[in-house]
Amino acid sequence: MNTTAFGLVVTGALLHAIWNLCAKKASGGLPFVWLFGIVSLVVSFPFGWVAWSEHAHQLSFQAWVAITASAVVHGGYSLVLQKGYRESDFSIVYPLARGTGPLFAVLGAIIVLGEAPSLRGWLGILSILTGIFLISGAAQALLVPSPTARAGLLWGATTGLFIAGYTVIDGWAIKALGIAPVLYYVLVLALRTAMLAPQALRNPDSLRTQWSANGRYIVAVGVLSPLAYVLVLFALTIAPLSYVAPVRELSMLLGVLFGAKLLRESFSLSRGIGTACMVAGVVLLAGIQ
Repeated sequence: MNTTAFGLVVTGALLHAIWNLCAKKASGGLPFVWLFGIVSLVVSFPFGWVAWSEHAHQLSFQAWVAITASAVVHGGYSLVLQKGYRESDFSIVYPLARGTGPLFAVLGAIIVLGEAPSLRGWLGILSILTGIFLISGAAQALLVPSPTARAGLLWGATTGLFIAGYTVIDGWAIKALGIAPVLYYVLVLALRTAMLAPQALRNPDSLRTQWSANGRYIVAVGVLSPLAYVLVLFALTIAPLSYVAPVRELSMLLGVLFGAKLLRESFSLSRGIGTACMVAGVVLLAGIQ
């Protein structure tokens, strides 16, 4: 992975961790998801319009299949993530969601896209995934399963499946079909928001209540989420998916640090070891040209 791709993914990871903290504080369900989607559309529309004028010829039948599939999976991901944040702790759901995602994504990249990481790449991926498991506290939760821990494991792993799904679809769209990242993202976002609109607009009072209570979080997520995501899409144009997917999980490391400092969550020995594993894995992947 070259320096440019590495920088894009790391910046995206930082923004991802920040907007997830905002989403956890809101935990607003479908109204929250739809409203921040509207904010994201407003922010990204000018860039999408320019991308449309320059790259509309890329929108083949296969491209629309990818856009539709990604919109469906992204909608499910957003709703499942919000469900997890309502049912369990951030320190369980977020690490497990981000941790299982790259595992499934790497397998998908190998099976669907035919990518073959080098030995150094496999060592980096294995190191990061080991760190993710330790940081997430999954081992402790399995040994002493409280209702909150069980809910976190369930919704975190389910979210990871959705993450893997859209990561593989997006890799196919950007790398194999050659769709411009900004055009692809804006169309996926618009279609996802349209799909959620009927249910969201069915209860205008809940939208007003959500905006009144969490307006600042809606704006923060609406701006940071698309920015973080587009950075990763650009990284996919210059680096293999099987490397991008694990490195973006640096957001896990940042999430643990944010949890310790901002949410007053514990930083155990296992999480310290897990952090070291993640750093080692990222160094291995970053050194691959």
